[in-house]
Amino acid sequence: MGQSVMPTADQLDYLQRSGDKHIAGTNYVENHYGFASYKICDNCIHVLQVYGDGKYWDYFFRQIAIEKGVDCYMFYTRRNPKAFSRRFGAKTVQTIMKVEV
Repeated sequence: MGQSVMPTADQLDYLQRSGDKHIAGTNYVENHYGFASYKICDNCIHVLQVYGDGKYWDYFFRQIAIEKGVDCYMFYTRRNPKAFSRRFGAKTVQTIMKVEV
């Protein structure tokens, strides 16, 4: 679960809020701004999980995109996407649907 053996308070808070079962270890980064994990595919960074200072992580992923020569970063949210649009210039590109059985 990240860089530490026991989950941190931030990780536990994230898991409780998000409903995720675990913290993704792919390209995991943890610092005093929070934590994030991501993967790069199809000329885009796919943010798997992020927690903490949104302005910092926006800057972080923009810098990684420049360093890796990719065009964008993408993420999904359970929160109102309009807030991400206003704050970071994010655009809705698809909708995820769920059918419970």
